[in-house]
Amino acid sequence: MKCFGRLFFEYLLWLRFKRRLALCLIMKKAMFHKFTNFIQQAVETFAPNISPQEEFIYHWKSVTSYFVDNKDGCVRIEETALPEHLDSMLRILQEEESELGEAGTTGMCMEYLLQHRLLETLYTLGRTDHPPGMKQCVLRFFTKLLSRISHPLLPHINVYRAVQRLVKACGETKAGPAEKEEIEFLCTVCAKIKTDPYLVNFFIESPSKSAKTPHRTVPAFSLLDALLALSTSQDARVSLKACEGMMLCASLPEQSAALALISQTKFCHSIAQTLTEMYRKLPMQVNLDDIEMIEAKWGFNDINDRHDEKAFPGKRQVISFLSWLDYCDQLIAVANPDVGEALSREIHQQLLTGCFSLHLLQASESGSLMATVYITRCLRTVCSPALLKEFSYFLLGSDRGLESKDNPGHLINKRLLERCNHLSEELCLVTLKLYDTLLQKEDEHIFHCLLLRTLLGRSYLQLPSLPSQDTVSDSTHDENLEDKKNASKEEDKPDDFVGQTTSSGNAEIIANNEDRDSSQDHSRNITNNLPSEVHKVVNSFLTLLPDEIKSTIQTVDCSYDMYLRDASKQFAIQERVCKSWGWPKQPISELNFSMEKFHQGPFLQMLFDKLLHMLDQSYSVNLLLTSLISKVALVPHPNLHEYLLDPFLPVAEGTHTLYSVLIKVTNEIKHHQKTDSTFPQKLILARKQLFGLVPNIHSLRLAKCQTEVPCFGKGSNWQIDVFTLLYSFSDGGGFEDQSRMEAIIVLEEFCKELSAITFVKHHAAVTKS
Repeated sequence: MKCFGRLFFEYLLWLRFKRRLALCLIMKKAMFHKFTNFIQQAVETFAPNISPQEEFIYHWKSVTSYFVDNKDGCVRIEETALPEHLDSMLRILQEEESELGEAGTTGMCMEYLLQHRLLETLYTLGRTDHPPGMKQCVLRFFTKLLSRISHPLLPHINVYRAVQRLVKACGETKAGPAEKEEIEFLCTVCAKIKTDPYLVNFFIESPSKSAKTPHRTVPAFSLLDALLALSTSQDARVSLKACEGMMLCASLPEQSAALALISQTKFCHSIAQTLTEMYRKLPMQVNLDDIEMIEAKWGFNDINDRHDEKAFPGKRQVISFLSWLDYCDQLIAVANPDVGEALSREIHQQLLTGCFSLHLLQASESGSLMATVYITRCLRTVCSPALLKEFSYFLLGSDRGLESKDNPGHLINKRLLERCNHLSEELCLVTLKLYDTLLQKEDEHIFHCLLLRTLLGRSYLQLPSLPSQDTVSDSTHDENLEDKKNASKEEDKPDDFVGQTTSSGNAEIIANNEDRDSSQDHSRNITNNLPSEVHKVVNSFLTLLPDEIKSTIQTVDCSYDMYLRDASKQFAIQERVCKSWGWPKQPISELNFSMEKFHQGPFLQMLFDKLLHMLDQSYSVNLLLTSLISKVALVPHPNLHEYLLDPFLPVAEGTHTLYSVLIKVTNEIKHHQKTDSTFPQKLILARKQLFGLVPNIHSLRLAKCQTEVPCFGKGSNWQIDVFTLLYSFSDGGGFEDQSRMEAIIVLEEFCKELSAITFVKHHAAVTKS
């Protein structure tokens, strides 16, 4: 009896302790959770060995039993043992696979997971997000399972069906708490598809299988839909990973995957639509320099306007647009060629034709100005061949046939060329910059449309003789020397029209210039070792301007060496760019491009017309103009080379050449020089002003006293008061005189540059031969 009573008393104490413990655990569930985990680990340590399959089933039943016993849903996932059970299941699967060690073999635990559709059950549990955080827990389990298990799981129907349904559940809620887990899961799926491209078909839902949308005719690509939804996330990291996932899908090498992406999804439409919507938000009144100075790369567009010293209204929109354009360009570059071309065409249709076309052709000067600036900035960003081709088609047209004088061709190109001579200098400059950017792109279609299609027939040559590129007959040159005597009196007179000269007309001036070869400086002596004809061609540009109208006559000029180095570098780059285009080594005559009456084409005509009027243009316009012509001269096509850089070329009557235009400008300069007694001083002073060696008119107008200037050269005639000279610039047509002097300096340097380019191209040809 005593023993029984003692046992009964201990039992009462145990019940009392149990009640107190229960009350304590209810008040502190988190502590209870840690305590139970500790007890569980202790039990697992001292428990007898069980098989991995039994342990796996135990953890799975622990997960399912929780949902049977707990239906209130008030407890968060962190306060339960569910994450630990799922991690244990994953650990068992990894250990089982490592123990088997045979590729393609599944263990008992994996078989249990596949046969009992554990993943589909987990998807259902995660879809309800009960308890709160369960969806994130399930997403992490799927992500780790697909990434850590080397066995190909996605081909199994009980795997890809659950994965497909979970993919659909991603991106449904914007700024949801599970965005991070969703994007990690989607990127893992994309990586698996990248390894086995045929798996993409598992994620394309055909219309007949969709009961909820019976009228839908376009199959749904749930993976891309989810990635597109997350690409607009406010979290930059989530958005970046979503874009990377789309890039992985687009770069699938399988043709079936590319066709599915193009024809069975709205991928291209959505990407182009996002770009178009961003363009419509761009500011239309902003400083043009701000647009040109912006550097935007996809993935690095996180800016803070409050701490940005160069911020301006609309800068965030501009950066967002350019960043997304850069992403589109990178996407097209790495995508399957069919996908890249499809996306490029969609961008052409929505952005270029739908938006840029209307803005470029509008009559408003400010609107067309901003549109030109934006499309120039877009061209600087675009590098992928497919997208660059669509931009060139939009600006220049897709027709590669012969362009006649009466048929100017593409409307947008025609309008842009007209604006190069617009009264607004600002609009003229931005349009010239657009063409300058075009000539820097690696697209053969651009060079063909702007420069080559009117030259391929060699209709500029005087018939019947057809001289080669690098040689000129001595007899023709001798005849030109005889003709020089008859035209020497007319050389200094300004003509009324540019360059309607034949080969004899060009050679007259060349021969006259060559009489001054003995007085040339060090920069011209570099051509002494060249063959005679090349020597004459190089010197024809150097001696184009007489010494008395050169601004460097009193100073040591070393700029020619700089032009040689720069031309050598730029020509090597241009040759590498054009190497794959299959251009001929010698000039060719294609019958399809022959003309009865030669016309150089609207682009070259625009350049020649502006070069003819360079004395009436501003310094900035002339700098950009000569830079454009230099880029054209560097193009390594033999037809273009002989037409531009061979002054001795016998050309057809009425044919305009670069050299004939330069002769015309030189004659006009000579006329101004004869009518202005202070011409040399003004010219030298203008050069010093350009180099910042002396003040300009605006600063001296504020001065109260005159400032004496050191002598420019020897003799009393060179000593002149700076203020008097600058005042003469500003008196009446003074600004026009100063602009004219700056134009002469630009022309002087431009002739050196052309001479250097000619020498470099000839040297490269000799080296290769």
